[in-house]
Amino acid sequence: MGEASVVNEKEVQEVKVPSVFKEYRFVLLFLTLLVSSFSVSFFMVATNWYVVDYLGLEAMLGIVFFASSVPRLLFMLIGGVVADRISKAWVMFLSDFLKGVLLLGVIGFLFYDAYTIWPLVALAFVFGILDAFFWPASSAILPETVKEEQLTRANTVIDMTRQGSMIVGPLLAATMLAVGGYVLIFTITAVSLIMAGVIDLLIKKKMPEKREAVHSKGVQRKETMIQAIKGGLAYVRKSPFLLALMTSTIFLNFFFSGPLQLGVPLFSSRILNGDEVTYAFLNGGIAAGMLVGGVGVGLLNIQRKRGLISILAMSSLGLMFLGFSLSTTFISSMFFIILLGVAISVTNIPLIAVIQSHTKREYLGRVMSLTSFASMGLLPVSYLVTSLFLAIGIAIELIMLVSAVGLAVVCFIILFKAKALRTAD
Repeated sequence: MGEASVVNEKEVQEVKVPSVFKEYRFVLLFLTLLVSSFSVSFFMVATNWYVVDYLGLEAMLGIVFFASSVPRLLFMLIGGVVADRISKAWVMFLSDFLKGVLLLGVIGFLFYDAYTIWPLVALAFVFGILDAFFWPASSAILPETVKEEQLTRANTVIDMTRQGSMIVGPLLAATMLAVGGYVLIFTITAVSLIMAGVIDLLIKKKMPEKREAVHSKGVQRKETMIQAIKGGLAYVRKSPFLLALMTSTIFLNFFFSGPLQLGVPLFSSRILNGDEVTYAFLNGGIAAGMLVGGVGVGLLNIQRKRGLISILAMSSLGLMFLGFSLSTTFISSMFFIILLGVAISVTNIPLIAVIQSHTKREYLGRVMSLTSFASMGLLPVSYLVTSLFLAIGIAIELIMLVSAVGLAVVCFIILFKAKALRTAD
C-alpha cells in the first residue's frame, strides 16, 4: 500500500508540469515571436505574390528564394557562435529592427514603381543575412526562459504561435493587398518588426548577464570565430544522434522545401486558377496542419521515443506531398496540405526538444545553427533546380510529383538506417 502511494505520488509530480506562461521571460519571448511571425507571414505572401502576379516573373521566384537562402547558409554558423558569445536577445533586436527599417525603405521604391526584381533580390539577400543571426539566437534562448521539464511544451507553444500566424497571417495579408495594396502591407510589416525589436530589448533586460567561459585555471578563454565553429563541429561529431539528424535533413529539404515553397504560389495560380486569396488559404492550410500537430504533441508532452515518432511522421511527408501534387481541386489540395502540415510539426517539435535537452548550454547556439545549416545545405540548389525546370517549361505539378517520390525514398532509408535517430529519447 505504501509502495503504491509512493508510485502514485511520483506520477502526479510528473504530470503536474508548471504552465510556461508563469515564466515571465518566456511570455516576453512568446510575444516577440508572435509579432515577428506575423511579420514573416505578411512579408512572404506579399513578396511571393508580387513576383508571380505583379511582376509576372514566375521563374524568377526561385532566384528570390536562392538570394535569401545562400546568406542564411553562409552566415548561419557565425550566427550560432555569436549567439553563444553575446546576448541572444540583443541579436534578435538587431535583426528585427534592421528588417523593419529596410522595409520602410521599400515603401519609397513602391511609390516610384521602382521595386523591380533586382531590388527585391537584394532585399531578400539582406533578410537572409539577418535571419542567419536571428534563428540560432531565438532557438538557443528558449531553454533559458523555462525549466527543463517545460521544454517540450514551450517548443510546442512557440511552434503553435508560428503556425497560428501562418494561418491568420496569409488571410490578413490577402485582405491588406485587396484593400491597400503593397504599400499598406509593407508598412504594417515594417512597423510590426520594429515592435518586435522593442520586445527583444525587454527580454534583454530580464536575462542574466552573460559570463565568459573560463579554463580550469581561471584564465578567460578567448576563442577565435574559426575555433568556436570547429568546437561546435567537434561536439556534433561526438553525437551519433546529431550526425544522423543533420545528414537526414540535408536530403529531406532538397526534395521537399524548394519544390513546396516555389510550388504553392504557382500551384494556386496555374492549377487551381486562383488569386491571392487561394494562395493565402493554401499557406494557411499548411499552418493549420502544423498547429493541429503542435497541439497534439503539446498535449501529449512526449518525453519518450521522440526520435521514432519523428521518423514515422517524416515518412508520411512523402505520401502527403505526393497527394498534394496530384490534386486538381481546391478541396483535395487543402486536405493534403493540412495533413502535410500535421506531419511537419510531429516531425520537428520532438527533435528540437531532444536537441535542447541533451546539448550543453555553451554549445546550444552552435548546435542549433549547425542543425539549421544542415537543413539548408542543399536548399539553394533545390531552388535553382526547381527554377531551371520551370524555365524550360516543366509543369510545377510534375516537379512536385518527382520530388515527392524522392522524398518518400529518403524517408524510407532514414527509417531503417538511422538507428541513432530512431532510438533517440
